[in-house]
Amino acid sequence: MPKRGVNIYKRKDGRWEGRIKKEDATNHSGKYISVYGKTYTEVKTKMEQIIISQRNHTLPCKCLMKDAAIVWLNEKGSYWKPTTYTTYAHIVEKYIMPKLGNISIDCINEEELTHFLADIRCNQDGNVLSARYLHNICAVVLKILTYGSKKYHYNIVLPENPINVGHNTSFILPAEKDMAVLEKYLLEHAGDSTCLGILIAFYTGMRIGEICALTWEDINLEEELIYIRKNIQRVKVNDGQTSNTQVLLQTPKTSNSVRIIPIPPVLLPLLKSYQKPDELYVIKGKKRPWAEPRTLQYRFSGILKKCGIENFNFHMLRHAFATRCVAEGFDVKSLSEILGHSNIQITLNLYVHSNMERKRQLMRKLSFCYYQDHCSVI
Repeated sequence: MPKRGVNIYKRKDGRWEGRIKKEDATNHSGKYISVYGKTYTEVKTKMEQIIISQRNHTLPCKCLMKDAAIVWLNEKGSYWKPTTYTTYAHIVEKYIMPKLGNISIDCINEEELTHFLADIRCNQDGNVLSARYLHNICAVVLKILTYGSKKYHYNIVLPENPINVGHNTSFILPAEKDMAVLEKYLLEHAGDSTCLGILIAFYTGMRIGEICALTWEDINLEEELIYIRKNIQRVKVNDGQTSNTQVLLQTPKTSNSVRIIPIPPVLLPLLKSYQKPDELYVIKGKKRPWAEPRTLQYRFSGILKKCGIENFNFHMLRHAFATRCVAEGFDVKSLSEILGHSNIQITLNLYVHSNMERKRQLMRKLSFCYYQDHCSVI
């Protein structure tokens, strides 16, 4: 039974549904907007937000980008990770609202996006935004347009993202000699929790946030397995007055990132020798039981300096691990699952390349001497 005073009903599938009359000048047929949620309160809140948004439109028959963006963030945000919400909210506030906020969503086409990109290409400091970041900004615009067109029943022809970016495979790995020096140092200091954690990344390709979140309970020495279940990240938090950051412990990057990695033989005796069951996290912090990614990166840079190695980002250990696995003949499917990629194509684009010597070896196997092979019949 619906609760009195509002048009909200409980459906047979267990969800709640509310209906709001579409408030625009062209709605002569009495069209309605349907709102869904898991609870009565959730649906009622969503309906109130939409009603407020409709009342605030400059043009009654238009849905402005700023209104669609706010409702999109409010309605979809509860399903996202805090890091995802923070990223989207920052893009909306800094780029979309100032440039596209007062434009109706049905007027944003390919030409409008091109002008938008020209306006935001340089940031306030005069630095040019990367192609990938511009692509991500446009992707958020398109997400809002898709959401708005469905929610408010607009017949919008969505433009394509004008920025095409492929996977950047031009990273330069550290020299093998430097990696050998680093490995030697880490092995000699494996009793230190930081060095042991870096060694785990060195031999498994784990991400820095996954290493920071790794606990001894995640490491099963009997079955020789490491369970990747958590991730630590520092994200921006905007309270409306100041922009601060906070550290969050959450599930890994994607569902594929939740995975199990077999412990390689070179790492197993180290984990058995230096395991500390009385401590929770593998890498300890000074003030907290865990160390956050930027702390680990700082410590890592210090180790490189001690080794006399030119500084490089911690993530390069992951690239070096994957590249070594390809050279050792790992099949791409297994490697993709070990790395926790969302799909096998990412692994192919990033790491599976054919060098010139390999191409020469393959070409030497070919023979186009049709004449010699069939000279007896000619």
